[in-house]
Amino acid sequence: MMKNIKTLVLLLCVVLSGAMSSCYDDLSSLDIKPIPGVAIDTTGVSKLAVYQFEHLVVQPKLDIAGLSESNLSYKWRINVQPDDTVYQVIGEEKNLDYEIRFKPNVAGKHHQLYYTVTDNSTGLEYIMAWPVVVRNNIGEGLVIAETSDGINTDLSHIMHSSVTSDYSGESVKYGVYSAINGRKIDGLVKQMRFTKVFGADVLYAITDNSTVRINTLDYTSGGMNGELFFSGTGSAKPQALGGIVQGDIFIADGKLTGTYLGAARKIGLPFDFPFVVPDDVALNGFNTNPPVRINFYDEVNGHFVYMPTIQQFGDRKMHKAPAVTDGAFNPASLPGKVNMAAGANSNGDFLHLLKDKSTGAFELYVMDGGGNNYPSPIPPAPKAVYDLSTAPDIENATQFVLLDNQRVMYYATSSKIYAVLYATDTPVYEERYTVPAGEEITTLQIYQQADYPFRSESWDPPYISTNNRQLIMSTYGTEGKVYILPMINTGVGNIDASKIKTFSGFKRITAIATQN
Repeated sequence: MMKNIKTLVLLLCVVLSGAMSSCYDDLSSLDIKPIPGVAIDTTGVSKLAVYQFEHLVVQPKLDIAGLSESNLSYKWRINVQPDDTVYQVIGEEKNLDYEIRFKPNVAGKHHQLYYTVTDNSTGLEYIMAWPVVVRNNIGEGLVIAETSDGINTDLSHIMHSSVTSDYSGESVKYGVYSAINGRKIDGLVKQMRFTKVFGADVLYAITDNSTVRINTLDYTSGGMNGELFFSGTGSAKPQALGGIVQGDIFIADGKLTGTYLGAARKIGLPFDFPFVVPDDVALNGFNTNPPVRINFYDEVNGHFVYMPTIQQFGDRKMHKAPAVTDGAFNPASLPGKVNMAAGANSNGDFLHLLKDKSTGAFELYVMDGGGNNYPSPIPPAPKAVYDLSTAPDIENATQFVLLDNQRVMYYATSSKIYAVLYATDTPVYEERYTVPAGEEITTLQIYQQADYPFRSESWDPPYISTNNRQLIMSTYGTEGKVYILPMINTGVGNIDASKIKTFSGFKRITAIATQN
């Protein structure tokens, strides 16, 4: 019996030994026999770069060996922020074509793009990753403020050879502000202005109740309201933005503030004088060192007011215009008017379009730029007044444009643009453009580069050839549109209809500004 047991144990050991030897042979055969799979060829593509608001296109070269392509699925993922672990799916096709709306990367930072190819028959995943650098390409051009709900504002951007220096292409980027900041601007933007704050390029935008600053490098928010003012309180009712040589003008609550933001990080305190500053103020920004920089009509007190400078080394007080008995009009007593537009021309004259509250008549008042009489300049004197009461449909005009290099004024109703030619004592009126049926004009302005007229002819580059030679108009019908209207025939205000350029796809446009 014992012998039989020993024999059985010996037999079991031989069987187990054979089985173990057989398993070992199977493992070794798997180790040297390749499984069909996917190889992603990245030769010459170690990293990717794309301009903001342009499409990231990746067409990977795949070697799928003996696999069936119908069994493969694809997924592209990218992290929302550089160095972040939160990823979003941006594509599920073999090739990627995706508009990148992330803000431009700072030096040394990048996004991570993951590409996953899945063999659905086995569940195996093949993964490749690339670093992605987002570059800034929102440069010189037009900034478009638009609203889709009549409550909030988004910003879009246009680049084109007619509004962008050294640029031959065309680029329209929609919804730039909301894409970068994740929200729109509260309120309806009524004016914008590009300037520099301590060397940084920024855009200021105002609504009826707020002031916003945007960093144009990447269109991130640069603060709002009290954050932008040394007083820390901001303003309840912003009115207008403007600029003169070494001076940024902010008008709110009937007060004017002058700050040189090139050497300051915030807007200063308003000047405290017993005058009510309107929305429309004539600012002389030319480099000719005029005696008086600022002139406006005070609707409350019914007279003109002038301010020689905002600089500490000059006369920075507001003065009531002195009475004139033998001039074209008396700037010290002109009650019952409403400001419609104001500006200054290259000759140093101040231009003021006023409307009579009682009669509804429009009149264009012209005053010179004053004279030098140190330490207090000679006040601006009246030169002429033009009765525009017979201008066709001017009572329905909503937009006014005063040219600074021609004796031409444009006004626009909801559908037409008219030119007022006032080179002679009796103005001449001409219709210049009618918008397509179903559209209404929402904004109209002369195209001027953002730093006009502050460049020096001695050392700064010249302005683009279209500067002061085209109108920028927006309309709204089924969509918002931007028109570039080339002007021809100096002094006449004709528009070259054969060369009009149109950009579409916007919401209702509330304001347009140029940026460098």
